[in-house]
Amino acid sequence: MRKMKLFTIVTVVAAFVLGACGGKKADFDVEALGNELNEQITYADTLMPLDLDTAGMFLNLSEVNVTKAAIYEGSGGTAEEIVVLECATEDDAKKAEEVLKTRVSEQIESFTDYVPGELTKLNAAVIKVNGKYAVLSVSDTPDEAGKIIGKYM
Repeated sequence: MRKMKLFTIVTVVAAFVLGACGGKKADFDVEALGNELNEQITYADTLMPLDLDTAGMFLNLSEVNVTKAAIYEGSGGTAEEIVVLECATEDDAKKAEEVLKTRVSEQIESFTDYVPGELTKLNAAVIKVNGKYAVLSVSDTPDEAGKIIGKYM
């Protein structure tokens, strides 16, 4: 009987600990992730920070409740950009994911005839969603962007 109780306790504790390992990472500073992506990745263009209101016009975020954002855009001569969004809810983050996918699709359409060389970046765009966060990175080094994003989410 005593062994059975001990086994049950160990099993419950192990399940709790292992279940916590696979969960979502804690909240993070969206500006810190945006800055790290901007500073640690080499871009052909100089990316400039944009406020949410300005970026919201071309990202079409009207249906997404965004609480914080770090958004960097290039001059328009490249497709390079960084979008890090903290949304009010996980459902908003899922909506943001669709917005970011649409953004990449629209950029592919725009750059096909304008600057076809940018299609490689766009086809390898990194879009990650975890909990209430959604991130887009368009660069020449998607693997590096993925590693940086992975540290946060």
